[in-house]
Amino acid sequence: MPTIAVSVASLWAPGSVITVSVLAAVAAGLYAVAAYRRIARTIVDPLGELQLAADRLRIGDLDHRIRSPRTDELGALADAFDEMASGLQDSTEQLAHRALHDPLTGLANRVLLHDRVSHALTQANRHSEAIAVLLIDLDDFKMVNDSLGHAVGDHLLIAAADRVTACLRLGDTGARLGGDEFAILLESVGDARMVQEVAGRVNSALTVPFGVTGSDVHVSASIGIALSSPVGGITADDLLRNAELAMYTAKRRGKGGHELFESPMHTAAVQRLNLGGELRQALTNDELVLHYQPTIDLTSGDVLGCEALVRWMHPARGLLSPMDFVPIAEETGLIVPLGWWVLKTACHQLAAWHRRFPQHPGLTVNVNLSARQLQHPDLLAQVAGALQRSGLPPSALTLEITETVMMQDGDLALDRLTRLRESGVRIAIDDFGTGYSSLRYLQRFPIDVLKVDKSFVDGIDATGASALVEAIIGLANRLELVSVAEGIERREQVVPLRQLGCTVGQGHLFARAGEPLTIDRMLLA
Repeated sequence: MPTIAVSVASLWAPGSVITVSVLAAVAAGLYAVAAYRRIARTIVDPLGELQLAADRLRIGDLDHRIRSPRTDELGALADAFDEMASGLQDSTEQLAHRALHDPLTGLANRVLLHDRVSHALTQANRHSEAIAVLLIDLDDFKMVNDSLGHAVGDHLLIAAADRVTACLRLGDTGARLGGDEFAILLESVGDARMVQEVAGRVNSALTVPFGVTGSDVHVSASIGIALSSPVGGITADDLLRNAELAMYTAKRRGKGGHELFESPMHTAAVQRLNLGGELRQALTNDELVLHYQPTIDLTSGDVLGCEALVRWMHPARGLLSPMDFVPIAEETGLIVPLGWWVLKTACHQLAAWHRRFPQHPGLTVNVNLSARQLQHPDLLAQVAGALQRSGLPPSALTLEITETVMMQDGDLALDRLTRLRESGVRIAIDDFGTGYSSLRYLQRFPIDVLKVDKSFVDGIDATGASALVEAIIGLANRLELVSVAEGIERREQVVPLRQLGCTVGQGHLFARAGEPLTIDRMLLA
């Protein structure tokens, strides 16, 4: 076989196979590098930017944007990503706003207020200044809300929020804490007088009638004020609590006012808390007693019945009047078991009088019914049980409610009172004219008795009855209701009442509220 001899130089000669192959390989490599760079520039790098943006989004950076100038598919993808990030940012900002603001009024909520009070305290302590918190509670808002509807109530709250914020300086904070409670944070305050002036402006603004859905709605506000000390030593929780205690003090002292927190208020709050625990024990330990005040026929002078009034024989403080513990019972919910005890005890006592004095078969007893009792699902069963166990006819029992109680949750109250009336129990409106009077409610509800409040009866003198007494008794007569004058203390009050058609009265002129023996003696007379 012949031998082929090829020199190395010939292999690398221009145009040789190896030279062409190498050049082709180099060219291919250069093309590949260029292609890779082109691919990196057009695909890999944009994908890397997307990955970076996704990582930034994942850790919560919603401000990062790609903002690609491309018009191809990757550009569209980048634009879509930016749009998604913007949407997430908007949604997050909306959620954050909702988490810190009241959805109805747009004011700061409790969380944001607490944060701002904490921050303001830090700044005030640093500069030896003071701040103030005002807690505002609309008086009788629930009655307006229940009687006119929740839509009207919402409009009223929005309008009230506008009036509150109009009283603020730039930099102050207005907040709604829920329901009908508002708050104000005042920073860099001078003294208590300046803060009280703000409270006065808020009160004045809120007493102007609200034009809501074509009607004028009247409300007022009870305001509590708490100031920090320039030397520090108080927390946001302390300040808010103090404002709340001052607000409750203002509400107890009368509607439409404001009170500045003082340290005895905290002491009184602790005492009320302790008294609430003692009251719970009093129900268990039989420390409660009933006193009875007779109702008298103003023509014959005969005893027609009596009103049951609860007292507390406190082991350390002696005999306490209802004003000392009934408000605490209402705050703690103990008013319900307390009310049931009064109902059962009064029915039992009246049954005993019926047996002891058969010559007075029509003797009746009046028992006060609280708002919580009226709303309680066991009301009808409790009344029926008390009557059944005592053996009394339903007509011997009169349940007294106030106008405010009647108008709370009106539909439920109407249903409960109607069913009680159908069972034979009588219904009386106590202290008529002192609450949120409504002739529509008098016509709609099953009422038997109107009790004229003592404050109106006090206006009767030798010249005759006041116009208010005359109007109330005349209204009762036209509606064919029995009118009962409360708080009769002078004999000259009796004749004008009789002349107006008022047939029943009670008061110190006849007898003070006392133990059952007081009624025994009058029935024996």
